[in-house]
Amino acid sequence: MEALLTDQDLDQFIWNCIENSTNARDFVDYLNHTYGTFAEQEAAYQKMLTYWGEADTPKQFDKAVAGLTEQAEAGNALAMFHLGRWYRLGYGVEKNDDIGLGWYRKGAEAGSTRCLINLARYTALTDEPAANVLFQKAADMGDMYAHCYWADSDKDHYDKHLELGAQADDAFAKYCYAFHLNKLAQSDTEKQHALDLIKKAAELGEASACTFVYYQYMYGSSICTVDKEQAAYWIKKAVRVGSAIGCTSYGRMLLDEPGRKEEGISYLKRASILEEVFGQTLLGHQLLYFGNTPELQAEGFAWTKAAAELGHKPAMDKLGNSNCQTALGTAYMAGDLVAQDFEKAHNLFHLAHIQGDPWGTYVLAVSYENGHGVDKDLERAFALYMEAAKKKLIRAGYKVGMAYMWGEGVEEDIPAAAYWFKQAANGGDDDAQVQLGMMFIYGHGVEENVDKGFNWLQLSAEQDNPIALRELGLLYESGKGVALSMSEATRLISKAASLGDKKSIEWVDTHYPDKPDWLKTLCLDKQ
Repeated sequence: MEALLTDQDLDQFIWNCIENSTNARDFVDYLNHTYGTFAEQEAAYQKMLTYWGEADTPKQFDKAVAGLTEQAEAGNALAMFHLGRWYRLGYGVEKNDDIGLGWYRKGAEAGSTRCLINLARYTALTDEPAANVLFQKAADMGDMYAHCYWADSDKDHYDKHLELGAQADDAFAKYCYAFHLNKLAQSDTEKQHALDLIKKAAELGEASACTFVYYQYMYGSSICTVDKEQAAYWIKKAVRVGSAIGCTSYGRMLLDEPGRKEEGISYLKRASILEEVFGQTLLGHQLLYFGNTPELQAEGFAWTKAAAELGHKPAMDKLGNSNCQTALGTAYMAGDLVAQDFEKAHNLFHLAHIQGDPWGTYVLAVSYENGHGVDKDLERAFALYMEAAKKKLIRAGYKVGMAYMWGEGVEEDIPAAAYWFKQAANGGDDDAQVQLGMMFIYGHGVEENVDKGFNWLQLSAEQDNPIALRELGLLYESGKGVALSMSEATRLISKAASLGDKKSIEWVDTHYPDKPDWLKTLCLDKQ
């Protein structure tokens, strides 16, 4: 391959290696490498979005690594600098400080002032005097950029270093000096002078400078009136040179513009893939609360979780604790201690569900079944009940059985209903015990077995289930599988009536129109 003589040569070489790749990571690495320069960023963004989430295919950036390594080993100092940078930052290779610093040392020996400066920056972390010697050497070789970082380890001459650094042909060094002047500015005239210098750095491709100017126009200051068009102009420049923060800020702007929400989400996704935590949190919020499919909502959770794992406190706050979310959602659903709000309840249940909480999944299903805070959707409710049931949530097994029994959200399947009722009944769910008991008594979906049916009803009745009490009473009234006993029938059905079972109240009214005092007391508050 031809010798790489400039950064632009390298940028083009990398693009030639990855242009036809279908691996999103290739374009992430490219965007990281070209940050702050004018290259093929927009094309890289689009390909990154296209292939993100797809099955990994072989990385083509490896070809760029191999080519750069070949050039570095042949003595190319520019290749040494960028190879050191890649290993130090993990661009296209596994992060390895030792290898990265090794290339910086070789580059410094080969006369690269950039390698010398980066070696000095690393040295300054533990030995500032030694770092200052290296910065001095780079400056003596004519690279004024050294002063930009030398300032931090020689604070007695901080201002002078930044002023000298601004003389370098480097946008970041010019921005550092201008930003420092802005911090020192006491008057609007001084602030305006600093802003003009920051704009020059921004025009040269310094992303932080672009973002600074954006904030001036977006929110206003003593020298800038709010101007959304100007704000958009400058933040789009940051996006143009690969700034993830720029993508977040521009995406956030677009969310508030009529008809541009999807475009805004696309920019937030750019930022999120590039691991900009605020962008991940914003994208997560949009998809979690406004995504119109479970898949989008699950993606929203994933981005919020990613930001939380990177330590972003707002993401942690949004993610919350699934138990707390379910408890608060239940309070909103019932109107206990807070004003009733079905939509808030549904959203909280969803947060708990996508964290894998079985009870959160169950109550989310309830909200879909009843249309509380969301459009009624029996198929979705069934899927969620099934998900919770497979996680051994007993009550969910009962709801799955009922769905199969009545064909609600799923095709009717009585044997399947019996299976799920039994799972829940074995776990102690009294409603499932009733349903299973009656299926055995009447041979509905299972082979008729009154003894088994009686036993299941008995277990449910011991938990004061009114339907079980009533059905046991009716067995005693008819003598089906048990000795006929009107007194036992009356006792059981009256108890069910006292628990509010309407059919039991009607039975009592029919059989005992002139109730004895004890029966009147049982039924008095239930009629």
